[in-house]
Amino acid sequence: MSDRIGHNGGPPLDDHKPGPADGASCRRCRHWRPPSEREESDYRAYQMGVIRRRVAEPSGACDRVMLRPGGPVAFAGTKGRSWCYNFEAKPPPTDEERRGWGFVTIYEGDRIVWQGREGEEPAEYRQGDLFD
Repeated sequence: MSDRIGHNGGPPLDDHKPGPADGASCRRCRHWRPPSEREESDYRAYQMGVIRRRVAEPSGACDRVMLRPGGPVAFAGTKGRSWCYNFEAKPPPTDEERRGWGFVTIYEGDRIVWQGREGEEPAEYRQGDLFD
């Protein structure tokens, strides 16, 4: 028996708990189904102050949520910024999926700093990226 006060003789506590993969979020997971575009556009309008009516942050759905390592898998409504231990990254979009994306020109003052296809711009110039 230990002579430390409050020690009940159980197993030692692990200081390092396994966490999610780097960059793991529902938005980037292949299992997640995002909310409708209408819900997202209403929420963006509310955040920018275009509409006064309070709009809740939209949530998607996932039928493979695992809240603890090795735990049961369940269905849940989740936000895009949520995460779980069952994260699997989405594959990058194919060229066919990217077809139709616009050509982008980024200016700083009167100078062009970058030109290319939408979605391929440097990270420092992205605002609401689909794949962040």
